[in-house]
Amino acid sequence: MTKRKRSIFLIILLGLAVSPLLTIRVAAQSDHAKAFGMKLKCMCKGCDMTAGGCSHPGGAFSGPCETAKGMLKEVDQHIAKGESDEQIMQAFVQEYGSVVYVEPPKHGFGLVAWIMPFFYIILGLALVVFFIKKWRKQAINAPATAHAQAAINPTGEFQRARAQADRETEE
Repeated sequence: MTKRKRSIFLIILLGLAVSPLLTIRVAAQSDHAKAFGMKLKCMCKGCDMTAGGCSHPGGAFSGPCETAKGMLKEVDQHIAKGESDEQIMQAFVQEYGSVVYVEPPKHGFGLVAWIMPFFYIILGLALVVFFIKKWRKQAINAPATAHAQAAINPTGEFQRARAQADRETEE
């Protein structure tokens, strides 16, 4: 082989060896975009899924819609510019509004959505404890009161039963 053919062969071989590394870098950006897309709501109005997980189940096709693909492409473009995740999220909030959040932010008014479940759990437990104490108090007082009344002042049922027992034993 001549030196020139050997050089061309090595360049082609090097190109084939490097090409998977380039596709991995592109795939990594797409994976980052897809992972970030799980934080964004798909804005197609046809589903209530994330942009990274949009699949339109039960429709004419199953797979991400064009809106979700466009959103992920836009995320890829922001990543290529070197923007942080917070900057990307703010860009989508400016474009679509706060509806783009899959979960509310942990600051400002969105903090209420994170706090309220804990408040409801505490309130529910307090109500359960209140009613258990109330029922327990009624259960303790009720049998003692009924038994004492029966011993002191027999009811009409008790008197009728005693009279019937007396009649049956006399005969």
